[in-house]
Amino acid sequence: MKLLEWTKLAQKMQKELTEKTTKLFPNKEKYVGIIYLWEDKSSKVYVWLKQKYGENIWIPVHIFGQYKKWDQLPENLNNDYDVQLYMKQEYDNIWKIIDLINYLNSDKDCIWIVVQLPLPKEFKEYKAKILSTIAPDKDIDGLGGILTGLSSIDLIDFVPATPKAVINILQEYDLYNIRWKIITIVWQSNLVGKPLMLELVKQGWTVYSCNSSTPQEELKKLCKSSDYIISCTWVVHLLNDDFVRDDQSQIIIDVWYGHKDGKPVWDIDFDSVKDKVKYITPVPGGVGPLTVACLFENIFTIQENLGEIH
Repeated sequence: MKLLEWTKLAQKMQKELTEKTTKLFPNKEKYVGIIYLWEDKSSKVYVWLKQKYGENIWIPVHIFGQYKKWDQLPENLNNDYDVQLYMKQEYDNIWKIIDLINYLNSDKDCIWIVVQLPLPKEFKEYKAKILSTIAPDKDIDGLGGILTGLSSIDLIDFVPATPKAVINILQEYDLYNIRWKIITIVWQSNLVGKPLMLELVKQGWTVYSCNSSTPQEELKKLCKSSDYIISCTWVVHLLNDDFVRDDQSQIIIDVWYGHKDGKPVWDIDFDSVKDKVKYITPVPGGVGPLTVACLFENIFTIQENLGEIH
């Protein structure tokens, strides 16, 4: 078993992005807006990682909705009172959220908008409305649907961050251009499963795509028959050694990262499968660090596809 470890690649990408951003935005005049409405523990980790990564590559990250949970308003706001007001506001209804997104859409200094998922339960029914309000040229996650739709028919070249991280992992280890292999993707979320499936199909892969309706025995059968298993379910230890072969030939990528009883957990029971597979991603330290790097890289991907950042 070999670990598909990505910290070094993420660091390399960080260096390249820093060179771009310091040249394009020498005064840190552009910023990223993260709408963070619910303090889920795993989400908080990712928001913190995005904020830290942005600081490291010279792009400030402003958090809207949970600023009271953080130390203080950032110093680099200068005299931008509108941004300060929106950051201080409490987002207790859908119209305030939509108004915030419309403001960020129109703010020329905001170059990326992301809604941190999952949403709190009172806003879940408005998820599609919230995400589709984000302007396509600022929709770095592609959750509004326009960018992934255009990409699916080859009109632009865009892959959301987590699917891009998975593809980068496979490319780095020379595991991507083997089109006669079979992949099972476990789960069909708009964030990971669906766009990853579309991209792999575009590249000629044979893909099995499973969801919560897939019978357990059928899921086991598909996983065992596959050369690659990519799991992104948000279900703790859904997959174990019953889902893999014993011949140490399979490649396992675990996308999800969460917490249980204060400890990191993941989709796949790592200890039960590690001696049966050829490659596997560690959690934490696998897809996560690269996903954050790919998010910021997509700022420039969108720029190239939809025009220059204003």
